Amino acid sequence: MRVVRCGGMLAVALLGISLAPKAAGQTRERDLPPGPMQEKARQACLSCHTSQIIVQQQLDRRLWAKEMDKMIRWGAPVAAEDRESLIDYFTQNFGPHDASLSEPPLPPGPGAGRVRRACLGCHDTSIIMQQQLDRREWTRLLNKMIRWGAPVRPAEREAILNYLATHFSPSAKAANKEN
Repeated sequence: MRVVRCGGMLAVALLGISLAPKAAGQTRERDLPPGPMQEKARQACLSCHTSQIIVQQQLDRRLWAKEMDKMIRWGAPVAAEDRESLIDYFTQNFGPHDASLSEPPLPPGPGAGRVRRACLGCHDTSIIMQQQLDRREWTRLLNKMIRWGAPVRPAEREAILNYLATHFSPSAKAANKEN
């Protein structure tokens, strides 16, 4: 059995991925639903980040497999014989949203498709919409996400920043309230 260990530097980086902190007093044990893979999911995932990043994903089985493989490459301690069972656990508990509970779509506009492709593989739309950052803050956050592996090509970086600053900044929020 080969288990890959999560490195210290990776753990520090992944701690910052979750943009929504856990509620005070909430334990990791309550975050993941019970099941035969709950403890292995805790060991594989929660040593580097909170469960919020898992819960918000709502991925289908194919995308959970892709995410699992990425985390294993990054050092998540997942035994080869547990991979499929963990993917099943995540798909069953954190699969696609019920259509009646679906999130609001990103507002239309230049760059929306690029943001969808670059950001929604790891984040749901609500985490983007709630940020309300100015352009400088969006630049800093986008640069960090690129360093962490966000699929952003240099040629599309500016379009993504323009879209985020146009739709999810304090001035955009104020303009929406006026309308």
